[in-house]
Amino acid sequence: MTTAAVPARTPTTGHRPGGASLLGRQVAHELTALRRSPITLILSVGFPLLFFVLLASMVGNETLDARNGVRLAQFLAPGLASFGVVMATFSFLAVGFAEARASGALKRQAATPLPGWVAIGGRIGAAMVLGLIATTLVLGVGAAGYGVQLFWRTIPAVLVTLVLGSLCFAALGLALAALLGSPQTTVAVANGLVIPLSFISDVFMIGTTLPEWMDKLGWFFPLKHMAVLFADALDPYGSGSGFQLDHLLALAAWGLAGAAVATWALRRDTDTVRVSATGRRHPRDLVARTGRPSALALLLGELGHTTTMLRRDASSVFFAVIFPVLLALVIPAANGGGSATMDDGRTLGSLFAATMAAYGAAVTAYVNVPTDLVEGRERGVLKRLHGTPLPSWALLAGRVAGAVVVALLTFVAVFVVAGVAFGVGVPPAWLTSLGVLALGSACLAVLGVAVTSFARTAQAGVGLTLGTLLPLAFISDIFVIGVTFPPVLDAIAGFFPLRPFVRAVVGATSDTGDVNVANLLALLAWLVAGLVVVRLRFSWEPRGAIGGRSAAPRGRRAPAAS
Repeated sequence: MTTAAVPARTPTTGHRPGGASLLGRQVAHELTALRRSPITLILSVGFPLLFFVLLASMVGNETLDARNGVRLAQFLAPGLASFGVVMATFSFLAVGFAEARASGALKRQAATPLPGWVAIGGRIGAAMVLGLIATTLVLGVGAAGYGVQLFWRTIPAVLVTLVLGSLCFAALGLALAALLGSPQTTVAVANGLVIPLSFISDVFMIGTTLPEWMDKLGWFFPLKHMAVLFADALDPYGSGSGFQLDHLLALAAWGLAGAAVATWALRRDTDTVRVSATGRRHPRDLVARTGRPSALALLLGELGHTTTMLRRDASSVFFAVIFPVLLALVIPAANGGGSATMDDGRTLGSLFAATMAAYGAAVTAYVNVPTDLVEGRERGVLKRLHGTPLPSWALLAGRVAGAVVVALLTFVAVFVVAGVAFGVGVPPAWLTSLGVLALGSACLAVLGVAVTSFARTAQAGVGLTLGTLLPLAFISDIFVIGVTFPPVLDAIAGFFPLRPFVRAVVGATSDTGDVNVANLLALLAWLVAGLVVVRLRFSWEPRGAIGGRSAAPRGRRAPAAS
């Protein structure tokens, strides 16, 4: 009996990719994911460049040394380049890692053959590429449009600072995300560290004399060391290579500390990935146990839901309340103190308390409340609400009223803290101040709903609102006051409602309580325009295709496919 020979299996010619190849592919994968997240690109790349262009347009064209062609933008570029690195590494990595862990993506990734170091290295590599792009854009636009001078002798120092700074802040970002719980908390803490530190680390302000304790605090953290390294490399009067060992060692020490904390926290968390809900709570059932609820009950119920939603979202609380309070303390302290008086006799503490109260109200009304609405539409919450007795007017009116309530609370918090820190008293026309704040908040909330009605996703909604609010804030007498803007920027700021809102709040909180009627009329006009757009555009369901087809109108059966 003969047995047929079994042919030997042909060996495959493929082979397992090496570590370097895996890392390169993972970096490419993370960069591809970045391109699909417009809000990340806006925050990491767009904002540093935008802030540089705005500041350079306002003050950067001033020539400091005609003989050498040195302009003020030469000293703005290092700080904004540092800000780009930090936003692209620290903030991006911390928030992205926290979201991946909360959604379970890290746990699923751990079950694949992909080594853990490659997964982490891919995120760090993508963040470094993003930081390089942000820095290159700031320096490139500065050199091309604002006379920023670059020097070949310091290019190696710039590259070393960029790499070491990126690694340092990437390690710190991973450590922060590994220690904190939810993505919302991570967003609040990450930005709550970066933005205030930027004001005391020569990023947003140059040539100012900080209080001694602020100066020491800035030197303790790594951001100021990186800003100083960039500044030395771009110093038009310097002659060295730009390398400063003490500042480089400070970055390395912070990076090693961050890496150690991240390693410990990730090992501790290896088997217990904490999955937290990334969405906000659904509104409570509005159907009363007995009978149909009244219109007032519906409105109050939606108002209560809105305020509860905002209170439970750590990032909303930070950006709408805590952040304006911090800026109301930091900006006056960095510009001579809150008790310093301006030409009109008003103290800096009182002035910035008013502008920061308006800014906090704008964040709540124009960004937070409309974003929650578009998230609910994207997740199908609004579609389910459509089957309840809640009418659209009660839903929208409750959201707008919630924005007004939170804005008023922010106003009180800012003035209480400014009163404790700088002796700022209660505005004499406090009732007028609250009325102006309520009108402006309602106007911006309606406009935010109108703007986000054009967004298909929550991320697009955040991009639209933040992408318009923050640039306008810089030219609408919020962060920068007493600067003569170029005519184009001045016309843009005068057209949109943020500047009239800020000026109305500033006037109402002054000793005289005078409010320019033209500012109030501008807010009313924008409010009416926003209501018209909302009336035409509001939808309970996402606009566009469902499974590739347009949604059938409510009450009409969709035709069967032939």
